[in-house]
Amino acid sequence: MPLLRIVLSLLLLTFSTTFFAQEKALTKKEIIKLIHQANESMISDNFEKSLIESRNTLKHSIRIKNNSLIANSYNIIASNFYGLLEFDKALFYYKKGLLYAKKVDNYTLINQLYNNLGNVYCFDKKQYKKGIYYYKKSLAYSKKIGNWEQIVFTKLNITWAYFDIGHFTEGFPYLEFVNKHHSKHGNESTIVALNMLNGMYYGFKNHPEKATKYFENAIKLGTEGQEKLDLSYSHQEY
Repeated sequence: MPLLRIVLSLLLLTFSTTFFAQEKALTKKEIIKLIHQANESMISDNFEKSLIESRNTLKHSIRIKNNSLIANSYNIIASNFYGLLEFDKALFYYKKGLLYAKKVDNYTLINQLYNNLGNVYCFDKKQYKKGIYYYKKSLAYSKKIGNWEQIVFTKLNITWAYFDIGHFTEGFPYLEFVNKHHSKHGNESTIVALNMLNGMYYGFKNHPEKATKYFENAIKLGTEGQEKLDLSYSHQEY
């Protein structure tokens, strides 16, 4: 490394350390507000802004030694890297978040983090066995906190993971559960995927009329709604 770069790095390190020492400590309430801001930035696909905000919340959460807020910050950092398609970094930070969430038995956050890990392993790393393992861990925590919406959502993910690798028999009980409870505990964001999965199942069972009905319904709902990625999957499976 050239001398100039070393000197600049040392100067920057000194400045940031001094700045951190002089910076006003935030309260828990203020950190929570910043976490919401970082999450909103991420949802809006403003990943650079959200990363800056979530790293700031992490710093302040560490300062007040609040493990739940640390875990939340890591979760948002990981989700930003997931949005940027940097899956190894996403996995690293999701696992860091899980470590801190477990220190305080934050079941809701543990549930979310396990589900996020399942998403990365199943749909991006294509390591389905590992992904399904994490989904089932998420499902166990959903049941502990009695979150029926999350139970339905996670069982839909497990169904999709099994169907992706052709394990329709293993996946069907999860699909059956979602079909039974989706009207009460599901939401519009998963209705396209649910119809697609039913189409896949009946295609596997060699019932082309039923399969066609579900696929066409998935495509209709996807065209009218916001779930365009699920719409593209539905076209592909059809």
